[in-house]
Amino acid sequence: MGKPKVESESASRDSICLRAFGRIAAHWNMSVSEQRLLLGVDEEVLQEWMDHARAGHQVSLSNNVLEGIGCALSIYASLVILLNHERSRDWVRAANRAPLFQGKCAMSLMTSGNRKDLEDVARYLLGERYR
Repeated sequence: MGKPKVESESASRDSICLRAFGRIAAHWNMSVSEQRLLLGVDEEVLQEWMDHARAGHQVSLSNNVLEGIGCALSIYASLVILLNHERSRDWVRAANRAPLFQGKCAMSLMTSGNRKDLEDVARYLLGERYR
């Protein structure tokens, strides 16, 4: 008989992070394509991870994916502090006059496929929180 499989703490953390990201993505009405671009993964991979996480199974994510989730969590937290939960949904889709956005919505930067753009949105909102 073999030893029972023990899930790693990092896989448990990764699953929790992925489920939190899924809730934020749903709140922001993100398409699967937008989620995939934000995290920098293929659509099939994202779907498989989400299915596993929703079923309560453990998933292991790369540091790059965890960093993307961390940015999304930071953006969400900043928006809830600055606005509130409901208004955060509208903010990510609204045109923004701040120089960073150049009239575009935050979601277009967050899903540009360039991690720096996602990080810039998170930094911008952190700056607004402490202004």
